[in-house]
Amino acid sequence: MDDVKVKASEYAELTGVSLNTVKNRIRAGVVRGGKEEDGIWYVYLSQDEYHHLMRSQEKRGERQREINNSLEKLKASFEGQLIATYIEIQMLKDLQKEELLHEMSSLYTLLAVREKEIQIMRNQLEEAEKALKEREESLKELQKKLAELEKSLRALENQLRDKELSLAEKDIQMQKMLLEKEKELLSKTAQIEQLKRELEIKGGKE
Repeated sequence: MDDVKVKASEYAELTGVSLNTVKNRIRAGVVRGGKEEDGIWYVYLSQDEYHHLMRSQEKRGERQREINNSLEKLKASFEGQLIATYIEIQMLKDLQKEELLHEMSSLYTLLAVREKEIQIMRNQLEEAEKALKEREESLKELQKKLAELEKSLRALENQLRDKELSLAEKDIQMQKMLLEKEKELLSKTAQIEQLKRELEIKGGKE
């Protein structure tokens, strides 16, 4: 069964409370409703709730008419007018008092809801701060590990540079040795060629 949507002002008249009280009850979640795109506050009621409110309003209207009739009868005499005026003033005071009590009740309810929301937000803030602290600690740990890795990398780079220098020195020494060996080989070859020519010359003379 579809809900009945009524303006908050109409609901206030049906329940005999102020519009501000109805809005506070909506904010507190006591009454289903809200402010829609047209800027008007509405209350959402089931069919049973709506019919019950309508019947209650009719009964209140009947009682009020009976009271008004009784007061009109009292006003027939001077003393009755005084009594009727006094009763009307008392009724107005009672109505204002009841409205004020409704207002205070809705405000207390709204306050309780807001306190609960604040507590939830505080808990969320504490959790967020805790998570942030854990992340900061994790970041510090990672920065520490990164510094250690960078230090280790620099040490390895220095070792590699030393190895490269050592290999370069050994390569230079090897090149020198090869040059010396080539010189020796060329010298030996020249000596052999010289001996061959000398032998050929001697052989020719003989």
